Formats: sequence, C-alpha cells, structure tokens
Amino acid sequence: MKSQILQRFAFVMIIALIAGILSVPNHIVKNIFGEESVITQTLSDYKVTLGLDLAGGTELDYQIDLTDAIAMNSDDEEENNVDINAIAESVRDALEQRVNPAGIGEILVTRSQVNVGDETQQHVLIQMPPSSNVEEAKADAEQDNRLEFFAEDPAALAAKRVEIAEAITIDLFNTNWETEAPKVATSYGGTLETFDDVLLSSLTDNNLVEQLENTPSGGVVQEILEIQINPEFTVGEDGTLEINGSPFARNVLAIARVNEKTAETRTAEVEAEASARHILFGYTGAMRAPADVQYADKEAARVEAERVLQEIKDGGDFAALAAEYSTGPTGVDGGDLGTFAPGAMAPAFNDAVFNTAQTGLVQELVETDFGFHIIEVTDLQEAGETTIEDTLISYDLITWDTEDITWAQTGLGGAQLDIARVGYDQIGQPLVDLRFNPEGGDMFAEITGQLASRTCQAGACRLAIQVGGEYISTPTVRERIVGRNAQISGSFTYESAKDLADGLNLGAIDAPVILSGQTTVEASLGAEQLDKSLKAALFGFLATITFMIVMYRVPGLVAAVALIIYALIYIALLKLWPASLGGPIVMSLSGAAGVALSIGLAVDGNILIFERLKEELIKGRTLPQAIDLGFERAWSAIKDSNLTTLITCIILFSLGSSIIKGFAIALIVGTLLSMFTAIIVSRNLLRTLLLIPGINKPVLFGISDKDIKSKKKTTGAKIRARKTTK
Repeated sequence: MKSQILQRFAFVMIIALIAGILSVPNHIVKNIFGEESVITQTLSDYKVTLGLDLAGGTELDYQIDLTDAIAMNSDDEEENNVDINAIAESVRDALEQRVNPAGIGEILVTRSQVNVGDETQQHVLIQMPPSSNVEEAKADAEQDNRLEFFAEDPAALAAKRVEIAEAITIDLFNTNWETEAPKVATSYGGTLETFDDVLLSSLTDNNLVEQLENTPSGGVVQEILEIQINPEFTVGEDGTLEINGSPFARNVLAIARVNEKTAETRTAEVEAEASARHILFGYTGAMRAPADVQYADKEAARVEAERVLQEIKDGGDFAALAAEYSTGPTGVDGGDLGTFAPGAMAPAFNDAVFNTAQTGLVQELVETDFGFHIIEVTDLQEAGETTIEDTLISYDLITWDTEDITWAQTGLGGAQLDIARVGYDQIGQPLVDLRFNPEGGDMFAEITGQLASRTCQAGACRLAIQVGGEYISTPTVRERIVGRNAQISGSFTYESAKDLADGLNLGAIDAPVILSGQTTVEASLGAEQLDKSLKAALFGFLATITFMIVMYRVPGLVAAVALIIYALIYIALLKLWPASLGGPIVMSLSGAAGVALSIGLAVDGNILIFERLKEELIKGRTLPQAIDLGFERAWSAIKDSNLTTLITCIILFSLGSSIIKGFAIALIVGTLLSMFTAIIVSRNLLRTLLLIPGINKPVLFGISDKDIKSKKKTTGAKIRARKTTK
C-alpha cells in the first residue's frame, strides 16, 4: 500500500515538474541557460499566445467583388435579383470558417462598408493576433475551392465545329478581320490571341506550320485547324522562369489569320558531331566485359585486335568482322554507334574520332577501360556556323479549348457535398473520398447513368471533377453508380489530399474577395491593463490559498499545492496546445475570465471534499477512511456542477462569436483540469500525508475539540430519544 501511494505521488510530482519547466517565462530561461543553449532553443518554441486585446496584431481588409450580383440586379429579369446583404454575410461566415476553423484563435472577422462616390462597397475585416500565420490566412481566404462535376458530351465537339465553320464562311473575311474577329470570339465563346514576330521553324505543330506557310499575308485560313498550343514562358527580372497561362499544352480548334510574314535569313551555330562504328575486344577484368568473355587477359585481346585490324586494312568486311569478333553489344549491328557529340565517349575514343582530319578507318588500335577498339569514322561534322532561310510571321488565332467544349456542366458540386476525407486506394495511394447529401446521391446516379449510355471517342465516356477551376480527375464511367460516394484520385501525397479535403469541407464562397489593405492593429487594452489584470489574478490567487489554509489547515495546504499545480499545467497547455486541435489557444481578457472562473470551480470542489472529510472525522472515522469517504460522497456534487458548466460552455462555443468561443474554450479546459487537480492531485497528496507520523490530529484538519464534543452531545441526545420512544 505504501509503495502504491508513493508511486502515485511521484506521478503527480513528475507532471507538476514538467508543467513547471514549461511554464517558466522564456526570458527567465534565457537568462539562466543563455540564449544559445539547447534548453533555451527548445523551450523558446513554446509560449503563451496573447489575443488582439492584449497584444495587438494584423488586420486584413478584403473587398467583396459583387460585380456579378450587381449585374443580376441591374437586368430586366426580376427573378434573377439577389440579396447583396445576404451574400456579404455569407462571405463573412465563410471567411471566418476558413481562417479560424476551430474557433479558438481569437480571430475577429467583421463586415464593414466603404462609400466610394455613389457606390457602397462591402468589405470583410479579419483581425488576427501575433501568433496567426498571416500568409496562410491570406491563402485560405483567397482559396478557390469550388467543387464541380462535368460530363463528357460526344456531340458537343461536332456541334462546335459546325458553329466555327459558319463563322469562317459567313462572318469572317480578309477585309473585316480587325472588326469582326473580336465579335466572333465573344459570340462563339472563343479566345482571340495574337502572336507577333514568330519564326515559323520554332512552331512545333506541323498542321499549323503548313497552313500558315500556304496562306498569304492578310489571308484567313479557310478551314478549321486542330492544333496544339504549347505553354508560353518568359524570364522574369530576377532570372526566374514564369509561365504565362496553363503550364500544359492545349488542344484547340482554331481559326487562323496571317497578319504579316517576311523572309528571314539567319545564322545558326552548328555543333560538332560524328558517326562511327567499332569492334571492341574486351577481356577478363575490363570494364563491363561479359562474364564469359573469350579473351583471358589484356595481351590476348590486343594480339587478336591487331590481327583483325590488319585484316580490315587488307580489305576485310568491317560489319561482318564486328559481328564475329566484337565483345560489345553493338557487334550485332555491325558495330554501329550512331551519331554522337564530343564528350559522349571515353576520352581516348573521343580523341581518336574528333582529332582525325577525315572519315575512314583509324589506323591504330585505341585502348580504353573497356578494352581495345578498332574504329571507323563514317561521318564527321566540325563546329561552325550555317545560314538558315526562315520566315518571320505574325498571326491571329481564335481558339476553342477542346477540353472546355467536351465537358458539360452537370449541376452537381460543392452544394451537394456532405463531407470530404482522405482515403486510400487498393495499393495504398492517397485519394479524397467524397460523400454527397441525399440530393447529391440522386444527381450522381442520374449523371453516371447518362454517361454509361453514351459512346465517346475513346469508348466509354468520362466524368470530370474540377476544383477551383482546374480539372483534378477524369474517371471513366462504364455503368450507373448508385449511392452517395465518389472519389477524387490523382498523384496525391497524404498532405495534398488532406489539404484538398479540408478545402472542400470549408465550402466555396458566394463571391470572390480582393485584398485591399493590410495594417497593424494596436492592442485595445495595452501593457498597463495587462499588468493590472495579472496583478489582480495573482492577488486573488494568493487570497484564495490563504483562505483555504486558514479554514482547513493541512487540507487547505494540499488545496494550495493542487491549485499551484493546476496553474502550472494550464500554462503548459496554453503553450503546448497542438495545431491539429485548432491551436494555439489564444489568451484574451475574456479567456482569462474563463480561467479565473475555473479556478473558483476547483476551489469549490476542494471545499466540498474537505467539508465531507471533516464530517467523517468528527463521526470518529479514521483519517484514511475519512479521506476516501470525503472524496466519494463529494464526487456526485462535483460531477454535476462541473457537468452543467461544461454543457453551458459547449453551447457558448457552438453558438457564440470568436470572443465568446475564447471564453468558452478557456473555461472548458479549466473545468476539466480543475476536476483533475481536485480529484486526482488533491486525493493523492492527502494519501501521501498518511505516511507522516502524527498527521491524524483533528486540529490539523480544522476540527476543534468543541466540534467533537458537540457531535458527541448530539449523538447522545439521539440515542436517548430512541430509548424513550421504545
């Protein structure tokens, strides 16, 4: 029994010690151990995070882009009208959910209005404490996470071809291109692009090159082009490569017009290169020689190589001899090595080929780490310059991306999403599992049923999944899929799959937002108010401890130690609360109020326990019995009072604003911790006191002789009353 008590006491002390170390302010640790010590560097990563009211922070001002909503309200169709105020409020809610998903970051998200002339702009202000990652908050706020599903439509491409052919034959001519091309692009959903001063030889699409080459300046190509447009790159001022538009090649339907083209003569650098064939005589020990090589040593290989070289000089067939004698892999091809540049071969081989003045047989054997070579140079080109005739051309394209044409909107998207989570396929590759609401499940079944009944160019038709305007996955649909589950697969890591799932769960916002300002926010209370609050908390804490010691003596001292441990653990939790649980917990003045209230609950629990303990001692129980009965009989009252507090906090956290949530989470953590210290810490400390001789004196537990005599008189009166009744 004694060893068990000591083990539990040691457990409590270890927790207190760890919490105490973590609770020491960082500047004190730095003064004790030095700024460069491992302890200082480790503990400096953990600190209590103060809220906006105590430490200030950063304010992001986002303007809500209501262009589409205003346009809908300005047309003649009243049924298209939307509530701008409702959109602005939904944007505020969405941004708050994005930048403060756990609700404990003390991040304030509010709406504001700015009058610019006759226009009233809707803004959302995001105020964050110093602990917040501003850049991450910006990325979250501006993230486009619209989830949309598109169905492949095999008839769409043919229909678009008919439209484009109509434009070529009816709307566009050589003479009206400048005025009509922009109209055609807008009317038919295309994009007008201009390409100036392009060398025809630099274009990689042969169909486009042929049509541009055969069309005169000012002429419109009289057929629909199917071409591939490669991504455009430019070099930034800092030397980095910048991609203009999509980083992938695009397959498009196009109408082309040649604006101007001129002959271009230019000089190009020609690199040295050679073509050769060889016969290799490898031997045991030579690099990459086969295990069954026929030449046992270098000398045997050299002798045989010299013999074959002489045979070639005498008119022997090089290719036949290579096939018969070469120990290298090119022997079956007559020793042909193809074309290669300087430096591609072993140094001695390279020198023998490129230092020769003419083609033909190299008259001496060439030795390398691979063995002995007989070399014949079949072609030799020296480095230099050459003149190239080219065409410099400027042209316009009206393009239609075939991917955009192929996919038809289905109406299924983020609005029907229930939840997204990370999953894994059969080989353990991460993916994103989607679960729709009942409406989404019905839509998904209908869409996949329609796709299964179609035949597309590649056979079965596809369903495209688009997130933020980009195609993520295009699975093939071969049968109707009934149910509410779908998957997004791709080259995901766990982190990227989790990021996508988290983004989808946040939902898309009803209107885009534009960052219009970023400023520093001063603390609303300031350092002076913070100092006053800390002093008030310290004095209240000391007054509480003093009261407990005076009132309950030894148990009061135990309660004081338990409260100190409570404070240390709470500070440690503030520093250690992980980001996975929405951390860190930001301590504002409202949160401090929650902490103070939870300390009161901890004291209240101790008072209930100690009063029960005193009652049991007065009844004549032994100290061990009184301790156990005191905790046992006080537990139901402690449990009920703390449970009602927790329920209230959960309601406040669920329905309250960011400040209320901060108060609620501080009180929740404090309440749970106060139960731990009152029931576990205090109980084990009291049991440890049993090991001290003479500790069971009633006066040490706040019980006077008068209390004991009063109890005896009351008990005697009850006994006499029972006898009289009989």
